[in-house]
Formats: sequence, structure tokens, C-alpha cells
Amino acid sequence: MAKSALATGALTLGTGAFGTATVGAQQEQVAVFADSYYPGANFDVVDPLQQGTTVDILQVDDEPVAEISQPDEWTGHIIRYDIGRGAGITTFLFVRGGRLSRGDSGTIGPDASVLSSNLNLLNTTLDGGETGGQQAAEGNQTTNETPAENGGGE
Repeated sequence: MAKSALATGALTLGTGAFGTATVGAQQEQVAVFADSYYPGANFDVVDPLQQGTTVDILQVDDEPVAEISQPDEWTGHIIRYDIGRGAGITTFLFVRGGRLSRGDSGTIGPDASVLSSNLNLLNTTLDGGETGGQQAAEGNQTTNETPAENGGGE
């Protein structure tokens, strides 16, 4: 029960912009909540999430969703967007096939596609910064909506 409450609270905090990025040859994926997706926005990694917390967030009712059948393959991170709003916007970013560290920075890519409608997650890319990943391969990116356009709030 405490696990569900934690996951629900985390989803509530992060429901917005959850984007995923597929990075080149390393097969790295990045995901963000749809209402927290800010294309072209710079971010800093505040801290990694504990593995158990990441798994809880990437499940529905303690069960994996079809698109993320092995949530333990993902690492979760607390990030803060630098978009000129006081202290910035704090949310979650998830990486599969790689890991970010506290203090890393990057830029959310300009394009995104739906990763999981059940979790409100998007696939996107990471551009530049000090994330250690390569720029995402072209191809699967389909939309470029801002939070206001896709029903999210600011």
C-alpha cells in the first residue's frame, strides 16, 4: 500500500512531460511525462531515483504496462528545467540503456512520440549537454506538441 501511494504521488508530481529519447548506437531511450515535455528546454539532473521508486512509477496497479515490460531496466532521475520560471520546473526523466548523474545537464529534443498512453509517457531525444549520450537517431519522432497544445497546463 505504501508503494502504491509513493508511485501515485510520483505520478501526480510528474504527470505532464514525460518524454523518451532513443539514442543512437547505444540503444538508449529517454522518457518524460507528456505534460512536462518542453521541447528545446535545458535541464539539470537533481538526483537519481532509487530503483524501486522508478519501478513503481513505471507500473500501473503494481503491473508492468505492455510498452515497458521490464521497468527495472530503466533508471529514473529528478530533473529541473531551466525555462525562466523562478526556480524552474521539477519533474522526472527516465533512461533505459544508460544513466545520468547528479549535476549532468542536457536539452530535451524537439520531437516526441507516445511511449505509453497508460503512463502518459513520451519518447523524445536528448540533445547536447553533459549527459554522456549520443544524439538520438532520426526516424521514430512524430509529434511536436507543447503542453498547452496537448491538454497539459503550464
